[in-house]
Amino acid sequence: MREFILLSLKGKTSPDFNLEDLPGAGRIDLVCRTVSNILFISNALRRDTIVHISLNGPKSPPKMITFNGDELKGVEPDERSIATVIKTALKHSANLQQDEEKEVSPGVFISNKSFERLVKEKSKRCQLIYLHPKGEDIREAKFEENFLVIFGDYIGLPKNTEKLIERLGAKKISIGPIMLFASHCPVIIHNELDRRLQ
Repeated sequence: MREFILLSLKGKTSPDFNLEDLPGAGRIDLVCRTVSNILFISNALRRDTIVHISLNGPKSPPKMITFNGDELKGVEPDERSIATVIKTALKHSANLQQDEEKEVSPGVFISNKSFERLVKEKSKRCQLIYLHPKGEDIREAKFEENFLVIFGDYIGLPKNTEKLIERLGAKKISIGPIMLFASHCPVIIHNELDRRLQ
């Protein structure tokens, strides 16, 4: 299984954001582009892929929204469609208990789980990959069958979070010599792994 987790430090965690101003909602536009690029291909979905979005902006962080490509239905690849799903998921998060997860539509889940908690859980079951400019070249790197790619948005990951990831044994991988938008990175990873399967 291919899994990705994006840390969005300013992404709004309340459903009152304006669909006409996604950048003003803590760059939810970036989050939506990332989800689209991870899950959607021409006329299809990547059924072997899961994406976790960790939102940590106002008003009630953290919120974890998970999109499971194998179960996802009724979601289009455009930003507004994905933002609407995120908004709906956040509406269902008001009464969630600690680490409780709720399915809000086919293949879409919401919880109060923190970024760090999910990464710790995943470290017990799959390979951790941390996208980093000083990591091993992706063309030389070995990916296990089940892995979790960890990356941040335009702000990046806090130092203490990086230290946690290192303690958990995450492998640093670089996807190239030029810093790219977060939303571009998953496409390159998918392409590299797709080519290996041919």
